[in-house]
Amino acid sequence: MFSMDSGILEIFGNMVTLFAIVGVGYAAKKLNLMNDTFDKSLSKVIINLALPAMILGSVLTAEELPSLENILLTFLLSCASYAVIIVIAYALTAIMRISIGHRGVFKFMLTFGNVGFIGFPVLSAIFGKQALIYAAVFNLPFNFLVFTMGIWFLTQDNNNSQKSNTTWRTFLSPAIVSCVIAIICTLLNIHAVPVLGDSLETLGSLTTPAALLIIGSSLANMPVRDLIGGFRLWVASLFRLIVNPLCIWFVFHFFVSDPLLLAVIVVISGMPVATNGTMLCYQYGGDSKTMAQGTFVTTVLAIISIPVLVTALSMLGVVVM
Repeated sequence: MFSMDSGILEIFGNMVTLFAIVGVGYAAKKLNLMNDTFDKSLSKVIINLALPAMILGSVLTAEELPSLENILLTFLLSCASYAVIIVIAYALTAIMRISIGHRGVFKFMLTFGNVGFIGFPVLSAIFGKQALIYAAVFNLPFNFLVFTMGIWFLTQDNNNSQKSNTTWRTFLSPAIVSCVIAIICTLLNIHAVPVLGDSLETLGSLTTPAALLIIGSSLANMPVRDLIGGFRLWVASLFRLIVNPLCIWFVFHFFVSDPLLLAVIVVISGMPVATNGTMLCYQYGGDSKTMAQGTFVTTVLAIISIPVLVTALSMLGVVVM
């Protein structure tokens, strides 16, 4: 059940937690406890070990899963919502005439939100734990797309203004393999696996704090006045947080009858930029400065935008009261 006051406080607490860890990463770079070489090495560890473990652990530690029918429906709705958002990303990037070397990052920021660290706690605080199962299934296409299309965005328009050569090996990463296994386990109703699930969940717990440290360290490379970015970044941020979820609501409210499922889809679509974007920029040559700026700006704005979005959904009769 959603309580406006407690929900907003819970969301605000999650944001404060986020910025505390980002701040530690920022201070660590200033104190020479972290550097660019360390950031790149840590990014590889997170992307190739901790993140795949988190993806698998989220399924193997689940106490229960929805019915196969609801799982397939949620999965299809997730794919459809990303199709809508990707169209918006391409259209807005073209309209704003983003320069070569930045287009891939802008498309990434517009497409992929921070579902794991911010999305899951926010959904739990607003709708209760029953929403997390839908969120976990909804997040499966995200995990697949971010390591295929997300990498494609970055490698085809990197900060050297040159397209990188990509092969099937570029996309056959540990994260993709773990996504495929997670989808298979979900469809076969394999979950609540003792020892293995707990071990993967523990290893995966490294993902969020490490990613936030890397973001903070990346921000420390820029003058304070550059943290907020420019006009185009703010336009993209508003689309990421407000326009995307409203478009998703407009398209899906005609045929999604379950108010909880519709609310989950819309709220997830309004999350800040995904934290793994900065790590992928380090690994694949993307514009890490713009990515870090976008992550910072959207996360700050989300303190306001998420409560506003939930309030709007409540007024539209979507939120389960």
